[in-house]
Amino acid sequence: MEEQFASVRIAETPLKVFIDQLLRNAGSAPDAAAAVARAVVDASRRGIDTHGVRLAPHYLRCLYAHRLNPAPKLVVTRSAPAVAHVDADNGFGHFASYRAIDEGMAMAAETGIAAVTVGNSSHHGATGGYALVAAKQGFAAIGMTIADAAVAPFGGIRAFNGTNPIAFAVPVAGAEPMVLDMATSSIPLNRVHLRRAAGTELPPDVALDTEGMVTRDPNRFGALLPLGGSEYGYKGAGLAAMVDILCSAFSGMPHGNALTPFSDPTVPGPDLRGHFFIVMQPALFQSLAVFDARLSAFLADLRAQPAQPGKRVMAPGDPELAAAAERRANGIPVDLTTWGALQEFAARQNLPCPAEA
Repeated sequence: MEEQFASVRIAETPLKVFIDQLLRNAGSAPDAAAAVARAVVDASRRGIDTHGVRLAPHYLRCLYAHRLNPAPKLVVTRSAPAVAHVDADNGFGHFASYRAIDEGMAMAAETGIAAVTVGNSSHHGATGGYALVAAKQGFAAIGMTIADAAVAPFGGIRAFNGTNPIAFAVPVAGAEPMVLDMATSSIPLNRVHLRRAAGTELPPDVALDTEGMVTRDPNRFGALLPLGGSEYGYKGAGLAAMVDILCSAFSGMPHGNALTPFSDPTVPGPDLRGHFFIVMQPALFQSLAVFDARLSAFLADLRAQPAQPGKRVMAPGDPELAAAAERRANGIPVDLTTWGALQEFAARQNLPCPAEA
C-alpha cells in the first residue's frame, strides 16, 4: 500500500546523482555510494518509500559518525560450485548485496541454483531490489535479511525479531518481472517512522505500545506485531524465525535480537548483519518456452479473478509497477522531513540541491 504524505517531487536521475554525491562528500567510496543511491532511489521509484530515499539521511549520519566502513573491500569466498559468502567488511549492505546477486547469477548460470550469504554487513534497504536485478537478467531470486529487534514474538510484549523481510522476483516474458517484497511483521518498521513523520495513525492491530498494549499511535510505539496480528501472528513469527536462521546461522552472524541497534548511528562497533540469497536459472529447470507459458498463464488467470466492489485482483508487485510508471512521469516524492534533512546535509557540503520536478 502506497503511503500518502506531504512531499516535494524530484526527477529520478537528478535525485540519484544528488544522493550519490552527498554520500561521497561524507566520505563514502564511489562504488559504495553508487550502490546506496541506486538502491534507495529504486525503492522510492517503485513506491517503497519506507525503504527508499527517506533512509538516505540516516546513512549519511552513520558515515559522519564513523559507524560504517566508508571504503569496504568486499571478499567473496566460494565453498562449493553453488555456494558463496560475501564479507561486507562492515560497509553498506547495499554494496555487498548487489555483489551477492552478481555472484549468485554467475553460479546459477552453471548449476541451475545457487545460494549466497552475506556477513559483516549492515542495513541494505529494500530486499526486493536485489532479487529484481536477477529477474531483469532472466533469473528468479529469493532474498532475505534480518533487522534489529522490533517485532514482538507471538504472545510476547517486547521486541525480539526483526521485520525480517522475504523477497521473490521472477522474470515474465514480454513484461516487467513479478516481485514480492514483504516483511514478516504486520507492517514494515519504517512505516511507523513514516507515519510518525507524516502525523498519521497506524493501521489497527499492527503494533504494541511500550506497555505491551495494542496501539495506533506511532509516538507510543513499542513493538510491531508479527504478520497475522494478535490472533494469527504465529504465522509471521514462524517465518521470521526461518529468515533469522538463514541470515544469521548460515552467515555466521548474530541473530536479530543480539544485533547492535543500527537505528542509532552513534552506537559504536560494527553492525554484523547477515543476508541470504538464492538465485535460480529457469532454463535449467524447464525449457523457457514452457516456463514462460506457465508463468504467463498463472498471472493472467490470477489477475482475471473476480474482485470485491471497487477493487481488482493484482499479482505481487502490481502496485509497485503502477507507482514506478507514475513516478517516472511526475518525479519521486520525498517527504518534507527527509527533504529538509537532505537540504541540511547539502548546505553542510556546499552542494546544490536538485530542482523540483
